Amino acid sequence: MKFLNAVDIAHVRNFRTLSEAYFAETYQRFPQAASRLGLEKFNDQLGANDVSTHKAQIKLAEKTLAAVEALPEAAFHGDDWLDRRAFVSMLRTELLESRDLERWRNNPQVHCDTAVDAIFDLLVRYADKVASVLPAIEARLAAIPDFLDAGARCLTKPVPLWTQLAQKACEGAVSFLGEIEETLAAQSANPAKTRRLISSACKAFADYASTIGRRKQGEARGYAIGRANFEYLIRERLGLDLSLPEARANGERLVAHMELLLEQEAAKYGRRSAQEAIEAAARGWLPERPLLDEYKEVTSSLKDQLRSLDIVSLPHGETLKVLPTPAFLRHHFPTAAYNAPPPFSKKQQGIFWVNDLSLLEKSPARKQAEIKQHFGLELTSVHEGYPGHHLQFAVQNRLASKIRRQSAHSIFYEGWTMWCESMAVERKLVKTPVTRLLQIHDALWRAHRIVIDCGLHDGSLSFDAACKMLMDGVHFTRARAAGDVNWYTSSPTVPMSYLLGRIEVEKLYRRFVGGEGWTLKQFNDWILSHGAIPWSWISRVHDQGV
Repeated sequence: MKFLNAVDIAHVRNFRTLSEAYFAETYQRFPQAASRLGLEKFNDQLGANDVSTHKAQIKLAEKTLAAVEALPEAAFHGDDWLDRRAFVSMLRTELLESRDLERWRNNPQVHCDTAVDAIFDLLVRYADKVASVLPAIEARLAAIPDFLDAGARCLTKPVPLWTQLAQKACEGAVSFLGEIEETLAAQSANPAKTRRLISSACKAFADYASTIGRRKQGEARGYAIGRANFEYLIRERLGLDLSLPEARANGERLVAHMELLLEQEAAKYGRRSAQEAIEAAARGWLPERPLLDEYKEVTSSLKDQLRSLDIVSLPHGETLKVLPTPAFLRHHFPTAAYNAPPPFSKKQQGIFWVNDLSLLEKSPARKQAEIKQHFGLELTSVHEGYPGHHLQFAVQNRLASKIRRQSAHSIFYEGWTMWCESMAVERKLVKTPVTRLLQIHDALWRAHRIVIDCGLHDGSLSFDAACKMLMDGVHFTRARAAGDVNWYTSSPTVPMSYLLGRIEVEKLYRRFVGGEGWTLKQFNDWILSHGAIPWSWISRVHDQGV
């Protein structure tokens, strides 16, 4: 056991002061981000968006990082070391994005997405009581024109692909605001004012789209961050010691392995390909009850089975409501979506939205077609609810560490959900016959992501070639493949983190459950107790014996 001396304690206190000061200033500068964390006093603010604002944030991050790095790492142990490492990673990745890659200057999506998300986030979080946040929504609507105008002035040589995507996003924002207009006006004390604010915001999005289209564009593959930056993110975001070529080789090996597993599993269903077996199962599937009731039953059953099997603890007071998607959000959600409670919100209740578009159809055939889009909902419920994202956030949001409540390393939270899917299949939490086939198919998709992620960002793979890889490898349509690759271009190392994250969990499982005799419950509770940070950091602290 390591005991801290007075000097170490002083370093830790200094660190706490530095991190708290950083967050306080950042929340003031970017209130929409603070609002998303559950700090409701910022709900009615959007914040400034000019060049000086972004440069001031860069200076703050630089100053804070230098001060924290000057504190000896050896003075930090256990949770203190994890907090320091998570905070350093947060600052380093922020500086890479904002100072080195200048995404606020060359990615027009940054500004329009922030603006529309400021409205969308409040509507989703307060969907059952929109009237309570209508003044905040109106305040943000009023701020959107100036926010977007300032954002447009920040841009220099934007990446052409991102310009096109931003223009589409602006079209979507206008459509979204039009769809919610009646909902907001109906609850407003001054409907005419609400409509004017929406109209003004719609014009601002249209003007922004037009303005960025006239800007001189940058390089076509300007989204590629290069090998050095990519490997930096592998270390800081994923906590892995991998070169880009090593990561790509791992991805290629995993693609071959998953293809073999898929072929072996498909053989159990006769002389069909995996895709044919999945499609046949989907055609024969029809829930016994209405979709919303089906999701509720599955979610409740999963929770009960977790209690019965005793393979993970359920925090006292955690709740997950399964609700129908509100009409004004129906065309903005997939078949089902999870909305986690913000880390600092007093009410820690997750919402699992069920988007049943069959209710809008009149013909029996079209109704059934929409219902069948939900095939595999058991695995979806495992991923989004129990024991997936909801349980993980229910634990994380109770951490004493304010830093790790805000941590969002995808290698942890997506690795955890993929681990949950495997666990659910092996422990027979899900009963759908082709569930293992679906799980392996999704793992194959995530393996292709590793290869594509590397190729896009070292410049060896074109956008079209990346799309073709998904079309050939996992039978995506061109539109679905392009949608996936669009995201990959602006989120380097995140796409690869899903399957790599599951593999890291499996390594820890073999070590602690297989090698040291831990129970599965001990293991699951232990890994969830740290927050969404890289697995290698968790291992390091354990090995320190603190």
